[in-house]
Amino acid sequence: MVKVAPQQRAAAARRLAAVGRVEPLAESLLLLRAASSLGDAKAVWNRARQVLGTAGTVQPVLLDERGAQHYPTGEISVRFQEPPPDEVVHDLAAAHGLRLRDRNEFVPEQVVFQPLDAAKSYIPELVRELSDAGSGLTVWANTLSHFNRG
Repeated sequence: MVKVAPQQRAAAARRLAAVGRVEPLAESLLLLRAASSLGDAKAVWNRARQVLGTAGTVQPVLLDERGAQHYPTGEISVRFQEPPPDEVVHDLAAAHGLRLRDRNEFVPEQVVFQPLDAAKSYIPELVRELSDAGSGLTVWANTLSHFNRG
């Protein structure tokens, strides 16, 4: 998934055509279906970033256990076992190149982070890194998803 400014969308789609088929998702979102010959998801991510340059950010589409697609927003939620003190939140952010976006007012154990450099942050690795950072942390990428009644 590629996020660009709406006025950059057409130009970005033309550049990304070198990597695969580009489809519109929303006003500022494009879906890149990359050629399988480019390698694994991270290799495709790197190639798309290289082609896109500074015009936007690229993140892989995430699949759930049923194969449904989820599009990362660039935010990561972290749930602690108990409400974390500010110092713990800021230390975690500093150690992983994040900034605190906000705390969940309804779930005080939960905070939302954004990478300081979204264009260079590969969300699946960042989620894995944060998951390994401390026992009892539950970490997930915030995503946009299509709702299907099942």
